[in-house]
Amino acid sequence: MLRLGALLALSVMASAASGADLPLSACAAQTYPAEALRYRMEGATRVQLGADKAARVIGESGYAVLDRASLALAATCKPARASEDGSPWVIMVPWKLPVQAGYTAARLAAERCTRRNKLIRFPELDGPPPNVTVRVLVWTDGAPYTPKIELSSGEPLVDKQAIDIVENCRFDPATLAGAAVEGAVLVPLAFDTAGVSDEKMRAAYKRLTDPLVGKKDYKLAQIRFASETEATRVIGEINGGASFAEIARTRAKTPNEAKLEGKLGWMRLAQMDKPIAEAIDAHGVPGLLPVPLRGHTGGWHVIEIQQTRPAESAGYDQIKTELRRKLIEERDIVVQQPPAVN
Repeated sequence: MLRLGALLALSVMASAASGADLPLSACAAQTYPAEALRYRMEGATRVQLGADKAARVIGESGYAVLDRASLALAATCKPARASEDGSPWVIMVPWKLPVQAGYTAARLAAERCTRRNKLIRFPELDGPPPNVTVRVLVWTDGAPYTPKIELSSGEPLVDKQAIDIVENCRFDPATLAGAAVEGAVLVPLAFDTAGVSDEKMRAAYKRLTDPLVGKKDYKLAQIRFASETEATRVIGEINGGASFAEIARTRAKTPNEAKLEGKLGWMRLAQMDKPIAEAIDAHGVPGLLPVPLRGHTGGWHVIEIQQTRPAESAGYDQIKTELRRKLIEERDIVVQQPPAVN
């Protein structure tokens, strides 16, 4: 199990780099960064002062915000003399939040996180070590706000998924003297690191190119809706003569989405969620599907088959990137609940 201190970045191991300790009294007054206060970040940063007055972090606090503030503080330090052995001065900058009597930190309500059927829930810190950590503000109603990656997985798509998951969680808000207040919580997540091995990708490729799972490629377009009622209404409008592309452009959230007009490009049944694949396979020919289909993220999709063609088998190397993306999206993930830190 990963040590809690390492996970929450509330302590820092002393750096192996040599240097003479300089007291903080040789520097300007320490000011807690506003963002760190808001997100309740704690830690300690160890900074080495260079001979040319350049400073560098030799012991991280766990938070870039605190480390940047430590470097800024180091720039104000004015040693009265050189160190006795001539080694660079080193300052330890502690970042400790003021104690608030009656304060209870926000808590993740793990049973209220959703991600298809791939989410494994742990009520307390347990299971595989986290490989992604997200810090999120929690409003007084328990809703999350502005989640940010604190510990990156090194895989942008995984980090994005982690943000998306936390955005769909709910929390028990922080309290002060019994009243709900804005707070913050650190959410550790553990993705299945074996889920995107070359062996897994080759197995997925074999399934994808198996003629038994689809003899056609489908060129698709879709428009996503929050409710089945709204999606059904739009299907009626399109059947009545409204433009699918125009509706897709109108509902687009970005200029690039508007330009695409809902187009997904060519896909094979094995690339789709099973219920959607079955509906498209049953329809079989170009045209608007008669009913909206439920997506794995909870929305409803109006889908148009624009063209079909006999299935063509692309080489493994040609679609390896797409296979990796799909496996990352489908692999198991653990959302863990760390003990409260007040």
